[in-house]
Amino acid sequence: MLERFSPATRNVLLALLGVVAVWGAWEVRSVLNPIIAGYFAAYVAHPLVLQLQARGWSRRKSVNVIFAAFALGLSGLLAGLLLQGRMLAGDFRDERVIGRAEEQVDAFLERHQGSIDRVRGFLFRDSDGESSDADDDDGGGAAAAGGAAAGAGLGAGGAGLGAGAGVGAGAGGIRTLDDGELTLRSLAAWVGGELFSGQRAGQTAEVGLAAGSTGLTLFRRLFGSALAFGTFCLLLPIYTYFLLFELERIHRFVQHYLPRRERTRLVSVSGQIGEVLANFFRGRLLVCLIKGLLLSVGLAVLGVDYALLLGLCGGFMALIPFVGPLVAGVAAFFLALLGHDLVGALWRVLAVFCLAEIVEGYVLIPKILGDSLGLHPVVVLAAVFVGGAALGMLGFLLALPIAATAIILVRELVLPALEDLAEET
Repeated sequence: MLERFSPATRNVLLALLGVVAVWGAWEVRSVLNPIIAGYFAAYVAHPLVLQLQARGWSRRKSVNVIFAAFALGLSGLLAGLLLQGRMLAGDFRDERVIGRAEEQVDAFLERHQGSIDRVRGFLFRDSDGESSDADDDDGGGAAAAGGAAAGAGLGAGGAGLGAGAGVGAGAGGIRTLDDGELTLRSLAAWVGGELFSGQRAGQTAEVGLAAGSTGLTLFRRLFGSALAFGTFCLLLPIYTYFLLFELERIHRFVQHYLPRRERTRLVSVSGQIGEVLANFFRGRLLVCLIKGLLLSVGLAVLGVDYALLLGLCGGFMALIPFVGPLVAGVAAFFLALLGHDLVGALWRVLAVFCLAEIVEGYVLIPKILGDSLGLHPVVVLAAVFVGGAALGMLGFLLALPIAATAIILVRELVLPALEDLAEET
């Protein structure tokens, strides 16, 4: 029907239909996301399917073998993670993890009690050299109550601390412990006393209410995100499986409606960009796997419990720049306290994670991703830093595929135009 209109009218109507289609796709993006991701996953796996077909295998057999091998590998990996995760959950139920970590922190506080007293005395002295709450009787009572509550909230044994773990007036007006002993629970009680004493009580209550409201909203969003993520993970392999049979047909359909004059060039450019993106995602997953194995081996050699769980989770959390490695490192440090003191756990985790970050940034990414994208290591490093400066954490993640795509577009579209301009002048 549209072909009956004049070319100008037809083009306007097609543009309007395109805008409506984009708007509709955006409105139902939660439904389209697994389809788009399934297309990219099928595109990434498609070269392997073609290799198996070149050996005489049918398309169905090739796809089934690839999915079976992937399922077996993923099942073995998940079995190891679930085994260690179950053990870790049992330790949490028995309060072994929390109790052991508290023991290590208490031992560290006992060894360095003098230094900690000087630091907290310096932080809470006023301009006259006295504690801001030392002369406030009401504040002292609130401090004791807040300290007892804070101590009680640390575990089952916290209730026994009561007022004995509260705070009182020490030498020089610095709030210190009545019995002079510094532990994790008593330190938390002292901090609670400082927060809930005098004028700070109202401010702490306001901050607590705001934090509670924000936490509730965040929980709702996380629950919705978790449900959406579960649906996404369920639909992704289904879409990927069926798209592997239809990929060539989809590409032929799209190519048929490209402008005939530019069809060859557009197909060439899109093919190069698609190959670059596929190589990037394959390389990125390989980097995460190698980094995860490196973390697992390093943590196991240094005697950190749950090394496989921590290492593989840390490797794949590297997909989230900065935040992922930080969260994984904090979790590894906490679990390292099961078998080592505070300093021992800290240097073990720092050594392994810092080494993994160096290997990833200066060896794996330039070598694996640089080679797969056809980029020089210097270009890789420059692209990562430029992407981070321009787009933050997202820029670190997308810098390499964007740089490779930009190089292809410049080489195929811009440089020929510059050559024509140079010949004309």
